[in-house]
Amino acid sequence: MTNKVELNLVMKNLKDLYTKEAELKEAISNQEAVIKEYLTANNIDSVSLENGSATWKEVLSKTLDMKAFRQAHESLYQLFAVERITRRFKVA
Repeated sequence: MTNKVELNLVMKNLKDLYTKEAELKEAISNQEAVIKEYLTANNIDSVSLENGSATWKEVLSKTLDMKAFRQAHESLYQLFAVERITRRFKVA
C-alpha cells in the first residue's frame, strides 16, 4: 500500500511528466507546421520522403448537431437519450 510520502513523490513525477508532455506536444506541433507550410506552398496534399510520408487535406464529414436537434425535437431527444456514469481523473 502506498503512503502519503510515496504518493506525494508520484504526484510530483506525474506533474513533471505532464510538463514534458506539453513541451513535446508543442515541439510536434511546430514540426507539423513546417510540413503543412511546405504542402500548402507547393499546392499539394501529400509528400513521400525517405523517413515517411505526410498527408494534409480537407475531409468533409457530417455530424448531428445535438443542441439544434434537442431544441427542434425535445420529445425524440428524450426518447433516445442515454445516461452514462463516467469517472474523471484530474491533477491540479
